[in-house]
Amino acid sequence: MKIKTRLKVALIAMLITSSAIAQNRISELNAYWNVVKEKVEAGDVAGYGSTFHEDGVLVSETSESCYALKKALIRWQDGLEKTAKGLTKVQLDFRFSERLGDNESAFEKGIFKHDLLDENGQNIVRYIHFDALLVKKDGTWQIMLEHQKLPATKEEWLALNPL
Repeated sequence: MKIKTRLKVALIAMLITSSAIAQNRISELNAYWNVVKEKVEAGDVAGYGSTFHEDGVLVSETSESCYALKKALIRWQDGLEKTAKGLTKVQLDFRFSERLGDNESAFEKGIFKHDLLDENGQNIVRYIHFDALLVKKDGTWQIMLEHQKLPATKEEWLALNPL
């Protein structure tokens, strides 16, 4: 009888610990995505680049391409600099449908919303399905793989919970 009770207590303790670890990872990743949001909305090229792993890769289904995130940052630099100068305004948000991982790696699946007010006053809102593979390096989360998929709908976006 005592053995069964001890096993039950041990199992409950493991479940609670596992849940606490998962919640801590989610909290850390929410903080990571908030930093990405902050850097993009500020047009901070270097700050945004610091959220990438040095070997990070971008896969884009819309352009049918795959290349280093460092190269993607060079491609995005002009737009980020326009935002930094106040010529454009960007609002970036993330919502997730799946969040897997442990305290050193994570796979996140969701939709990001990129809302751009361009130099001509035109507002362009894009919803993009994406997958992200992240690793924790020296205590800091970094994106290793960003897989931008096909466009999402506003309805799909609204079906997911905000951070």
